[in-house]
Amino acid sequence: MSYLKQLVGKQIKELRKNKGLTQEELSEKAQIKYTYLGDVERGVRNISLESLEKIMNALEIRPGDLFDYRELSLNSDEIELEAVLEIHHNYLKTKSVKDVKMIHKVTQEIFNSIENK
Repeated sequence: MSYLKQLVGKQIKELRKNKGLTQEELSEKAQIKYTYLGDVERGVRNISLESLEKIMNALEIRPGDLFDYRELSLNSDEIELEAVLEIHHNYLKTKSVKDVKMIHKVTQEIFNSIENK
């Protein structure tokens, strides 16, 4: 997950909430699918300039408003965690179910031993 996708998504979500809109309401105003908007807000989907413009028009904002991150609270640990989890998830998708279950069990045991110290 790219840092910029997450920044833009968080900003859209923040601006949407400030306007008192649900994802469904904003997606209807912007004439885009609400599932697409949800993916954009979570930073898991690339947004086209055309869709970005539709969202900005629906929110009645200028590009400068969208890219002003001074008010947006970003937790770099959260962003880093998401990036690491995505890498881990993509790696696990290449493994068998049996291997993934084994890795999960080993991981649980490691954390249990750390937490019980």
